[in-house]
Order: sequence, then structure tokens, then C-alpha cells
Amino acid sequence: HTHNIGYNTCVFAYGQTGAGKSFTMMGPDSDEGPVSSDPTMWGIIPRAVQQIFDYIEAAPQEVTFSLAVSYLEVYREVIRDLLDPSKVNLAVRESPTKGIYVDGATTGFVTCAEDVFQAIAVGDASRAVASTNMNAHSSRSHSLFIMKVTQKNELDGSLKQSQLNLVDLAGSEKIGKTGATGDTLEEAKKINQSLSALANVINALADGKPHIPFRDSKLTRILQQSLGGNCKTALMVACSPHSNNEAETLSSLRFGQRAKTIKTVVKMNEQKSAEELTAL
Repeated sequence: HTHNIGYNTCVFAYGQTGAGKSFTMMGPDSDEGPVSSDPTMWGIIPRAVQQIFDYIEAAPQEVTFSLAVSYLEVYREVIRDLLDPSKVNLAVRESPTKGIYVDGATTGFVTCAEDVFQAIAVGDASRAVASTNMNAHSSRSHSLFIMKVTQKNELDGSLKQSQLNLVDLAGSEKIGKTGATGDTLEEAKKINQSLSALANVINALADGKPHIPFRDSKLTRILQQSLGGNCKTALMVACSPHSNNEAETLSSLRFGQRAKTIKTVVKMNEQKSAEELTAL
């Protein structure tokens, strides 16, 4: 919703491998790159990007925008920068001004939708991919695409800031099903660890517990604001209709059912101008 510039938002896709998470977030796999040349086939990320730029085009002359993107991967509890693969094992930090952020993550400034799609293509090329029985092209990592939008009114100096977190989680299937052994098995356990941590956080939030275990995984720490803070959050649950996947489908739906009971409190991130403050 483009009139929501100034709010933090998060959309994340959850479900077993092959159920349609990446299709939902990005669109179909194609030879031409991660973003299809046919906009009717786009997933949530390209649509969100296009909508933001449409909004910018329509904004009055005195309103200026600055847009920055980061693309990260959380793989076996290690955060990697997909825009600069030489940056591995990045740390999650917290500061009074920036909130929770990934220290050292590359920030690419963008001026049009094409710039963003280019950044996504660069990031996708460096993702860790291992074949499992579930899905030959399955990525065993969580990917997090972050877009920061700053809107400034040049006439009165007022500012609005938004952070958009778009997350494609790793597959939530049972380890026994993946046919994984050795290294890939360790990987499945670590991936399951972060998904278990996510489930624990969702359960603790849903039950209104005083302590929420955000620090149990890198994934939940990065998403702390999105899950329990100042953020409009949408969860997409991808399910398989096949009877062979009945247990996973039920568990995905239960996860979604728990998540639906959580209420986040969202407020606009704005710095008012002197005139607005005087008027108030």
C-alpha cells in the first residue's frame, strides 16, 4: 500500500521445499534471470518494487526519495552478504538510532526498478544451492531482501522512513524426507534450528510470554522488529496439496494459525518539520 511510506513492513514466505515460496516471493524460475520479463508472472518482491517506483513517479516535485537495498543470506547460522560475497559471517547489532541491523551489510543505492532487479540478479547468482531429493534447485538457505525508503519534503524538511523486509525462508520439511546425509544433513539440522527458533518465537509471542527468545538464532534476531515490534507483517504459508506431504502441510498451517494471533504495533517513522510541530 503505497500511501504507507513511513511504515516498516515485512512479508515472509514459510513452508516446505517445492510448495511455492520462491514462486510467491519472486515469480517463476527463468533463464532470463530471477525477475521474469512478463510482469503478470511477477512475485511479491518485483511487484512491491514496481509499486514503490510508481508512487515516486506520481509524487509532487518537492518530495524527494532515497532508496537503498541490501540482500542477505542466512545459511547454517552464518549471515552472508549476497551483494558482496567476500563478506561472510556478518554480525547482528542493535543501536538506539538504527534499531537492529546487520553490521557491514552492503547497501546499494537504486534509482529505478531495473537497478533493483539487477541487484537481485547479482545476489541470486551467489546463493548457496544444494540439490536434495525434495527439490533439485532448492536453496537450503533463508534469503532476506531489504529495501529502505526515505521520503523528504524539500519545502519543510519533514522526513518519513520505511524498511521493507522480504524474506524467503528455507524449506521446513522433515529431515528424513530430504534424503540428506553428511554435510547436507548438518545443513538441514542447522536450517531446522533456525526454523525451530522461529516457531518458538511465534509461540512465545502468541502466548504473550514475558521472554521472547529472539536471540536463539540469527534469523529471529534479524526479524525481531518484524515479528514483535514496530512493523506491518504478512506471513505467506506455502502448502503442497499432495497426500505424501500431509504432515508438513498440517504443520505449516498450524504455524500460520499461531502466527495469525500475534498483534504488532505499527507507528509511522517520521520527523516532523518545525511548521508541523508548531501546528501540533
